Amino acid sequence: MSDIFVMIRNQDNNALTSIDGIAFVTLLRQDGQPLAEETFDLIYADAGFDDLPVGEYTVVVKHELVEPQQTTYDVKIISEDEVILLTFVYLEPEWVFLRIRAAVEKRL
Repeated sequence: MSDIFVMIRNQDNNALTSIDGIAFVTLLRQDGQPLAEETFDLIYADAGFDDLPVGEYTVVVKHELVEPQQTTYDVKIISEDEVILLTFVYLEPEWVFLRIRAAVEKRL
């Protein structure tokens, strides 16, 4: 089974744990249906979805104080030993989404 690991960072690659005390939330969807929802950790600004089978998924990151309030990224897991790393980057202090960095590693 594979994992998707999601992180929130600012433009300097520092953990963006919350804005005005409100944490980011991530959702995992498949075929438009919600599978899971996680609140980002308030220390490391990360969240994860574990033990996923091969397939296509959509990762959604939401926060009411950023622009846009919701950002999505489509992920395709093609083998059972993948770890997908997604970093959603936001510009401070404007709280504007900049980009997503994606990487795939093999599970040890």
